[in-house]
Amino acid sequence: MGIVIYGPGVHIPPDVITNANIKKLVETSDEWIRKRTGMKERRISLDKDVREMGALAAKGLLDKIDCNPGDIDEVIFAMNMHHENITFPAHAGYVAAAIGANKDAIIHDKFAGCTGLVYAIREAYNNILSGDVDRVLVIGAERLTDMTDYSDRSTCILFGDGAGAYLVKRSEQEGIIKNVLGGEPDTGGENWSDGYLTLQYKEGVKIVSKENGAFQTERKKQNYLVMHGRKVFAFATKVMKRAVCDVIKDTPYSLDDIDVLLPHGANMRIIKFAKKTLEKEGFKGIVFTNLEWYGNTSTASTPIAAAEAIEKGIIKEGSLVVNVAFGAGFTYGANLYRARVNNS
Repeated sequence: MGIVIYGPGVHIPPDVITNANIKKLVETSDEWIRKRTGMKERRISLDKDVREMGALAAKGLLDKIDCNPGDIDEVIFAMNMHHENITFPAHAGYVAAAIGANKDAIIHDKFAGCTGLVYAIREAYNNILSGDVDRVLVIGAERLTDMTDYSDRSTCILFGDGAGAYLVKRSEQEGIIKNVLGGEPDTGGENWSDGYLTLQYKEGVKIVSKENGAFQTERKKQNYLVMHGRKVFAFATKVMKRAVCDVIKDTPYSLDDIDVLLPHGANMRIIKFAKKTLEKEGFKGIVFTNLEWYGNTSTASTPIAAAEAIEKGIIKEGSLVVNVAFGAGFTYGANLYRARVNNS
């Protein structure tokens, strides 16, 4: 028996924040942003909240793979923050109702920073392996722009919105081969008592609407995402390689068997560093990311990249693929699997 991943289905918000838009909000330039992040654009959801985006990605997936929603036994929703910071009921329940899932389906949310979708895929795999369920809908969705301070140049250039969904189910085909998770406690340091990647209650600037092609902002006190860039970079460059090497270890495969690596789209410098270090160890595959057009969409970044890689023929039926991510906590993890793009 195998346990396969079908999909993804994705939802991409229509409104685009370009580097030129950000230049109007903070002192920066297109060249400065591209040099430090590799990003040119990111999306913002002005009319859909994180629950609604997750439901749209899920519906798109189920339509694509012709799956009866009533056959879904479990829904896992990975994200960084609930809609309007309301922690319950679970957003997985919203999606289950929106798609018409089995009324007895298990529903719960997953919080592991940007590694949340990797965690969710691992949990889906383990639950199917145990015999508890047969089909699990896994969602990664983010409205990070809702917690972005557009007066903070260090973070407002990074984040975007979007959603992705997979179906994990039993199959006779080879699918998920191995999952690994890891972490290091982010206890912060001087002037960072809550951690180096966290939320901070302060006054900031929010984008609230778009009128006549221009984004409208307002000053508001709330929790905003704050980050010590150098500390996060140091952690990320260390664990991206570790996660990929760990997920291939003790399997029938080696690094040079990996066809496509889908890294969490955090920053192009981190991805290039990871690619270079992995190539020294024998990796010869393709590292695919589209963060230049979507920014850092956290849990949604790997499915958004996977959808484009499949469309372009980079990921094919049977390709050996690794999802790898790191996130707040600090967390990290990877999934190793055979891609099933024929969805059957």
